[in-house]
Amino acid sequence: MIELVAHACCDDTIALFVSEVSLIRGTEDMTTNDSLNILMNAGLFVCLLWNIIATTAAWIKGEGVKIWFLSIIYFISGVPLAYVLWYRPLYRAFRTESAMKFGWFFLFYLLHLGFCIFAAVAPPIIFKGKSLTGILPAVDMISKHALIGVFYFIGFGMFCLETVISVWVIQQVYMYFRGSGKAAEMKREAARGALRAAI
Repeated sequence: MIELVAHACCDDTIALFVSEVSLIRGTEDMTTNDSLNILMNAGLFVCLLWNIIATTAAWIKGEGVKIWFLSIIYFISGVPLAYVLWYRPLYRAFRTESAMKFGWFFLFYLLHLGFCIFAAVAPPIIFKGKSLTGILPAVDMISKHALIGVFYFIGFGMFCLETVISVWVIQQVYMYFRGSGKAAEMKREAARGALRAAI
């Protein structure tokens, strides 16, 4: 039974990798790209959903309801904003080959990457930092409640994995962007815009 589940997970991972590579190469049709956007959104979705589960367990153990509400807010706002701010711009950039659309993608994807790093560390800035399942609250929680600490460590691992995958994705998109000549086009567009603004 375990082998079947592991084999199915490996097949899904390979299919996701092939889909991401085909996205970078620009060889898929529109329906594959739409399903890829949903699959890529799954990483952030799973991280924020696990964050809700961990903060719910912490709330039950007496950590306060504020961290639970914040995790709900992260989930409700994070997933749709990720789709609007960088999943859709990535799709449009590959579809239209526009340098400006790639620029918007890079800008907002760097914000996503910053959030993933912040969530993996989860410094005690907002409500003692326990609303995100990062390494600092995990170390704090393991001494109070071992099971909750394990939940937080799993969340930390998920955010680290999402960060690594995000770095790989931005690297692949940037290599495509540089290889297709869009970087030089973006510099020319920026120079024309500055010239228009000066005149």
